[in-house]
Amino acid sequence: MAATILYLDTIPGERIQNMTLAGIRRYAAARGWDAVAVPREESRPAAIPALLAARKPVAGCVVECSDGRSDLPPRLFGRVPVVYLHAAPSLYGGRGMRVNADNAAIAAAAFRELSAGRPDAYAVVGFRGRRTWSEERERTFLALAKKAGKPCETFRRRNEEVEEKISRLVPWLAALPRKCAIFAVNDLTMAEVAEAARKARRAIPGEFTLVGVDNNVAMCDSFRPTLSSIQIDHERAGYVAARMLATGGAGDNAALFGPLSIARRQSTRGSGRLVPHILKAVEIIRREACDGLTAAALAARMPGSRRLLEMRFREMMGHSVLDEIMHVRMEKVKTLLAQTGTSIDAIAGLCGFGSEIRLRHAFHDCTGLSMREWRKRNRT
Repeated sequence: MAATILYLDTIPGERIQNMTLAGIRRYAAARGWDAVAVPREESRPAAIPALLAARKPVAGCVVECSDGRSDLPPRLFGRVPVVYLHAAPSLYGGRGMRVNADNAAIAAAAFRELSAGRPDAYAVVGFRGRRTWSEERERTFLALAKKAGKPCETFRRRNEEVEEKISRLVPWLAALPRKCAIFAVNDLTMAEVAEAARKARRAIPGEFTLVGVDNNVAMCDSFRPTLSSIQIDHERAGYVAARMLATGGAGDNAALFGPLSIARRQSTRGSGRLVPHILKAVEIIRREACDGLTAAALAARMPGSRRLLEMRFREMMGHSVLDEIMHVRMEKVKTLLAQTGTSIDAIAGLCGFGSEIRLRHAFHDCTGLSMREWRKRNRT
């Protein structure tokens, strides 16, 4: 009988947990194992012994802790390995294997995206109440703004209802400088900021640019303008958690997973209008960037001068033509590093870089890591 991984304390149909489960199943399939999600009502402490007995052999358990709680301590599982996903540092005194979001990397990705629009100031809005992940994202973002020599306002968090928070956000947003880039630590917070900005009569993206985290497509697309958001690699989180069960952590009982990509929508597109030929330029970049497309070659295919293209592109997208080209290339580089055994020299040619040396320098500037180190951390 095939061994089974149990993914405990889940909510059926929850979008992020579905992505996590896909990662668990990907690793399990490679080992010839099964993977089963166990709903919260069936994950009570008293039910664990019967669950483990009914599913023998159990390869291990992944416990979902995304709402900040868990009543499933390690002792319940006996010799069955268990990994806690999104667990607060204080949970069970830090005992047990853990996989958590790299909140510093998430905040850094948000800062890079917002910085492309060259704002005069920054602002960060945390989640309601005290959450470690929110505090880590806020702290990193503040440090990056300080390093850049730019002011950064922080909205004071309270444990309050949504309407109360929005009512406090309205005057706070009204007092921010006109060209301000705002980081909301998740999409729920971003939705509150967008609604408060509307009530404060502050235009997005005309006055503010705004980015959130989680890429809840239905939510982000329901606003006008549509809202940009960072997609976290939850599928990888599940894969890493499942792998940790099999290896026992291999000497390290903690792992991090970071951002996967940025879903760019209208809220980080500067103050420009949706110009048709700029949309066409974006399509060309995303199709041909890895074939060696340059900003000059793109400009030659567009109406008007290169200077006009660059100006209109930055107004609409919030960053330069070259920034967009490099973003597309780096996304493919990361995919090849994580999912294939392709050599770094070959990756340089496949992704539009003239040489391996140029790619290595560009990659380090983008991630702060060597390609070898990044591959080791993210290899699937």
